[in-house]
Amino acid sequence: MAQTIAIPGRRVSSGETFYTDWVQRGGDCMILRVQVLIAAGGGDAVTFWLETRGDDGTTVTTPVTPTSPSGGLELTAVGVGTCLYLASTTSGGSQEQVRVGVQCGAEGGTGYYVVRIFPIIFFDNAKP
Repeated sequence: MAQTIAIPGRRVSSGETFYTDWVQRGGDCMILRVQVLIAAGGGDAVTFWLETRGDDGTTVTTPVTPTSPSGGLELTAVGVGTCLYLASTTSGGSQEQVRVGVQCGAEGGTGYYVVRIFPIIFFDNAKP
């Protein structure tokens, strides 16, 4: 069973980037679900992405290629966002550990978001 990501609600200010703790994967494919509780972005967006690495912790793949939406997860308003990451021959899949990265706009802005990151849903592809 994969561990959960403990971000029940966190303020992210303009120019700030943070990462969750690494969690063990539960499959090659993933669904990232996030919620924006407060959106005072001041024209900036909040962006979410997944990173993965092997158990040795030496090589971090940044970012894992999103499948849908293909441009990744970028939110500007209150609501829930979902991004699907499917393993393929070109993008690979998750390695042994996964974490979420979050970034809010550019440095020097006055905007902020309060975000919640739900546990990542892991699953394996059915391949012929």
